[in-house]
Amino acid sequence: MTSTERIADILFSPNPRKRNVERLWLRYTPVWGGVAGAVMMGGFGERWGDLGLLLFGVPLGLGAAILPVVLRGADDRDVPWYRSTAFTMVASVVLIAFGLNYTQTPFFWDVLHMHYGFGSTTLIDENPVFLYFLTIAYFATYSVLTCMALRGIRHVLVTRPRLAAAVGFTVAPFAMAFLETALNANPFTTRLFCYDDMPLMLWFGTFSYGVAFVYALPMWFFADETAGLRVGVGKVLVWGLAALYADLITLDLLRYHVAPHVTVVETDAHNLRDFGDGCLVMPTTAPSHPISSSLEPHGDP
Repeated sequence: MTSTERIADILFSPNPRKRNVERLWLRYTPVWGGVAGAVMMGGFGERWGDLGLLLFGVPLGLGAAILPVVLRGADDRDVPWYRSTAFTMVASVVLIAFGLNYTQTPFFWDVLHMHYGFGSTTLIDENPVFLYFLTIAYFATYSVLTCMALRGIRHVLVTRPRLAAAVGFTVAPFAMAFLETALNANPFTTRLFCYDDMPLMLWFGTFSYGVAFVYALPMWFFADETAGLRVGVGKVLVWGLAALYADLITLDLLRYHVAPHVTVVETDAHNLRDFGDGCLVMPTTAPSHPISSSLEPHGDP
C-alpha cells in the first residue's frame, strides 16, 4: 500500500458506500468552485437578474444533491435509492443548507452587518433563493472536509479518544467557518457580498457561524460511518432539525447577551442591495432584471 493510499484510508470513511459519496463530492468541488468563482469574479453576478442567478445556483446545487444518488456505487444499490447511504448523506446536507440559509441570514444581517448586492427578487425572507441551492454544493464539500479533518485528528490522538473528540468536533467546524469567511469576503466581491466590520466577522462571525457546523458535524460524521450499520434518512432528519434548533437558540443567546457588547445590533436590517448604506460598492452596470423598490428598504441604489 502506498503512502497516498494509507492517507486516504485514514481520511475517508471506512464504509465504501459513504466513501464513494465523499470522493464524488470532492471531485465536484472544482466544478462548483470554478463556476462560482467565474460568476463572482467575472462581474456576472452583479449584472444578472433572477433568471441568470437561478440558472447559476440551482443546477450547481442540484448537481451536488442528485449526482451521488444517480452515480452511487454498486455496493449501495442493494437497497432502494431512498434508503441508500448516498441519499442519507444528501438529505443531511440539503437540510442544513436550506435550514441555515433561513435561520442564520437574519443574524448575519442584523449582528454581523453582512450585505448582498445580488439583483434577485426571488427571495425567501429577503434571502435570494438561488443561494439556498448554491449552499448545497458548498455544504457538501464542507461536510466531507470536516469529516476528513475529524478522522485525521482521531488518528493522531488515537491513544486519547476523549481529547480527539473534543478537538475534532470543535476545531474542524470553526476552521471551516473561518476559511469560508476569509475566502468569500474579499475586495474583489464587494459589489456582491461584504461585511461592514471584517475583523468582527473573522472572530465573532467565525464563532457564530462555526457553532452551526459543531452541531451538524456529528450527524455528518456518524451517518452510515460504519459499514453494515445504517442510520437512515429519518434519524438524520431528526438529528438535523435538532442541530438547527440548537443553533437557533445559540444565535439568540449571542444576539441578545453577547453581540451588544461587541457591535451595534440592528433590527430587521435586510441588507439586500443597500448601496450607500454599508460596505457594498455600486456596480457599474444594472442587473438585467429590474429590482422592485419594495425590496429596497434603504432606498434605491
